[in-house]
Amino acid sequence: MKSAAVLGAALGLASSVCHGFVYETKHELIGTGDFDGDGQGDIVIVDRVSGKYRVGYGDGGGAVQWVNHRLGDVKGVTGLAIGRVLDADHDALVFTAADDNRITFVAATDRGVPAKAGEIMFLSLGPSKAAAVDIGGDGNTPLDDLVITSIYNDPTANLQNLFRSSGGDFEPLDDLEDDAAVQWVNSTALQSGGPRLMAGIWRGEDADTFRALDWSSGEPVKVLQLGGLPAGAAYAVGSFRAPAGTDLVFYVPGAKELRITSLQPAPGALLAGAMQTVSLEEPVLLAASVADGRRLVILHGLGETAGLYEFEGTTLNLLQTVEARAGDYFFGAAPAGKDFWLLSAPDYSRFSTHAQRFSWNGSSLDHGPLGKLASLADSDDATVPEIHKRIVAEMEQEGVRTAAEMRAYTNTIPGTTVTYSMTPIPGGTYVMGSPAGEADRAEDEGPQREVKIAPFWMGRFEVTWNEYELFMYPDDEKKLRQLHPTDDVLNKVSDGVTRPSKPYTEMSFGMGRDGYPAICMTQHAANKYCHWLSAKTGHFYRLPTEAEWEYACRAGTTTPYSFGADASQIGSYAWYEMNSDFKYQKVGKKKPNPWGLYDMHGNVWEYCLDQYADSYEVVLGQVESPWNKATKPYPHAVRGGSYDDLASSLRSAARRGSDPTWKMRDPQLPKSIWWFSDAPWVGFRLVRPLEVPGPEKLQQYWTSGVEKE
Repeated sequence: MKSAAVLGAALGLASSVCHGFVYETKHELIGTGDFDGDGQGDIVIVDRVSGKYRVGYGDGGGAVQWVNHRLGDVKGVTGLAIGRVLDADHDALVFTAADDNRITFVAATDRGVPAKAGEIMFLSLGPSKAAAVDIGGDGNTPLDDLVITSIYNDPTANLQNLFRSSGGDFEPLDDLEDDAAVQWVNSTALQSGGPRLMAGIWRGEDADTFRALDWSSGEPVKVLQLGGLPAGAAYAVGSFRAPAGTDLVFYVPGAKELRITSLQPAPGALLAGAMQTVSLEEPVLLAASVADGRRLVILHGLGETAGLYEFEGTTLNLLQTVEARAGDYFFGAAPAGKDFWLLSAPDYSRFSTHAQRFSWNGSSLDHGPLGKLASLADSDDATVPEIHKRIVAEMEQEGVRTAAEMRAYTNTIPGTTVTYSMTPIPGGTYVMGSPAGEADRAEDEGPQREVKIAPFWMGRFEVTWNEYELFMYPDDEKKLRQLHPTDDVLNKVSDGVTRPSKPYTEMSFGMGRDGYPAICMTQHAANKYCHWLSAKTGHFYRLPTEAEWEYACRAGTTTPYSFGADASQIGSYAWYEMNSDFKYQKVGKKKPNPWGLYDMHGNVWEYCLDQYADSYEVVLGQVESPWNKATKPYPHAVRGGSYDDLASSLRSAARRGSDPTWKMRDPQLPKSIWWFSDAPWVGFRLVRPLEVPGPEKLQQYWTSGVEKE
């Protein structure tokens, strides 16, 4: 990077030597950079197998905000480069996958919304490693360029492939023959204020060679070469023995020796001093430069222990040892200014699951709390930005910008013949909850408060099996596309939304499917259906908040029911205990409420977005569009009553909370507890707000505060 020294100072490093350095372990690649451009050091952990990556954004003082995993859009990752290849203010990530023959890149500028990965077209074979460095010459830009090492070419197996970056476009420059495969490739400055060099280990038959290449002239200039290293060598870079100097530490994972040399600048090159050998009591798994490059953290054995070391002259002193929790191993380490992080996981794991920060107070290590890293379970976060773009474009095309322009509509789900209908609900103000004197009132229906609701469309009917089974049975839905072709880009995005596995049980339990309300899903599953339908249609759908649901149910009324206070009339408007024959019925067979919505009273309870609370005290101060955002899986609010309830449970203000016992008998073996429930009286209906929020808020709605139940 051309401004390495400046950026190093901004990140609080003693020099720019360690910025962007990538450590390699069997399962992961661990690196540092400044991805959001705030001048604080950030950390990235890349899972080699899946290509998923997790970012910890630095907040100053060594603190880090870890976010959910994101997709590098490539599997079998063999190399990672960190540098300013997309813009001059943020580091980006470049992934190489030799066996997959792909190179992808991604920005991580936004803490909330993951960016979509791009791909670099590559004509050579086996892109193995990458370095983000300045390649000089004609057409040079202020950005970092890329040197890719490839290993499966013919007749010369090993090549260095050069690419000029111009902010997301990568122009091939040249392919140069190499004499060996390269490992541990890094973009690093080997002297404070110096250019970022391409450093790595060139593998030999009996011994390895360390080289550092300067590409700033447009040609590779060998600044440093150290031969005779033991086969399988790895290295760390820091200022371990002199604050103004640079040291290289070499080791072989599984061996007990370190080799260290100090570098001195010379005209057009770097000179290495005598190689010193240090013997340790335990084998080295990984050695990482921490504490602004002044100390070493070494993971020992299989990761059972980690030691913090510093040099005193030529002597390596152990400052303190940290033991992994019983049954865990340390998987990696990463610097954070003067502090450092240790990554750990159970001994059977294939990736880090926890992170803990440590700082040296001059006499001992201060331990931060052991924090859980985001899961690497499949996630559909990466679909959100693309869906949001399509929703905005669709809104522009429709030209509906005000409540006065909203109209009822019936839409066909693309790729099918299945339709659903939406009814416009005008915005307004109403009193939410029931008055103290209402018959059969429960304590959780108050205190009453006046709230303001923005306009939205609401499903005229509860979501039916006809609609929901398209989501629940992906293979069947894909077959329908052959009869009703849809855009491939649309299909790819909607297929990226997480969907349930096929249930082994007939989920209507014999009560009927065609035209009947879908039931027995979790609230998470209902949210994911909204996510999927939004991807399919280009409209933003979600579950209603409790405030929206009650507002739509009341339809301007203040009585216990939308049709008045006379409960004896309930049979004309609702399926409930006295007329349902103890099973749900087809939607839309009773009278609608004043706003044209059917089955708001009875048939099945309907999920809302809100965390259920036993009163409205927790959101009493929320006046406009209140939402009690969930922080735990249970309970969520359900509204409207069901076919199995008394009329009193069907009142407009009546409420209930979901419960884990709804999943005591799961229809899946093995259990699919995120998707299905044993609650045949619960379903949901859609809302579509007139105002479309940003991508980050979309994701919050589609997870409703808890990713899985």
